[in-house]
Amino acid sequence: MNTGKQMRLSERELAGYRQWLTELEEEMEELGGLSAGLDGDLEDYFDPRSPIGRQVYASFSNEELLEPLVDTMEKGDGAPRPDRLLCVYRWYLEKRFGSLHRACWCARGRSRQRQAERRWPADWPERVDPRPFFRRCHSQGLILDEEARAAVWDYCGAVRRQGQPPCENELPDQLRTLFARTGCTWCTGLELLGIPALSKAVRRHMRGYWAGADE
Repeated sequence: MNTGKQMRLSERELAGYRQWLTELEEEMEELGGLSAGLDGDLEDYFDPRSPIGRQVYASFSNEELLEPLVDTMEKGDGAPRPDRLLCVYRWYLEKRFGSLHRACWCARGRSRQRQAERRWPADWPERVDPRPFFRRCHSQGLILDEEARAAVWDYCGAVRRQGQPPCENELPDQLRTLFARTGCTWCTGLELLGIPALSKAVRRHMRGYWAGADE
């Protein structure tokens, strides 16, 4: 592996350094200690201020840097725990996002994106179905006339064809009223229909995620 301090690393060399980080992360989980710091030689390689470390740091996308921090949320109590990361990832997060506090805020957003990715894969429109909502209406003692049932079927068909979930302000008034009469919020009502109810930021991310899955 090339350690020349003035040379530009090849893609293969960058991959080698990133694999080294993965191995250090595994070692930290087994033995501990590497969350606090590295010995001098290793720090020279991975410090983002060093010639090699600068290139390794730049090879990570924002999402790649956030993934280990999001993992601490899902393995713990739901709060980001940068103290549980390999120290190199803390250095890189602080440099990329300006502070660990800001990185933690971004990790919470990324966690919501990952939850949406798991819950709403790209083929979600195939499962849009009004019948679970009709069952909810029945359990609440709400009898829908044919016009109301047809309106719900038509709305589900339109969303299925478009393949995009609506914003809250895009809901038809008739559907909003039906949701309220069954004790549903706009989120729970849409999800009963098999339609994602997402915040603006997560919806924007998911559109790109779904488009990538279709390629």
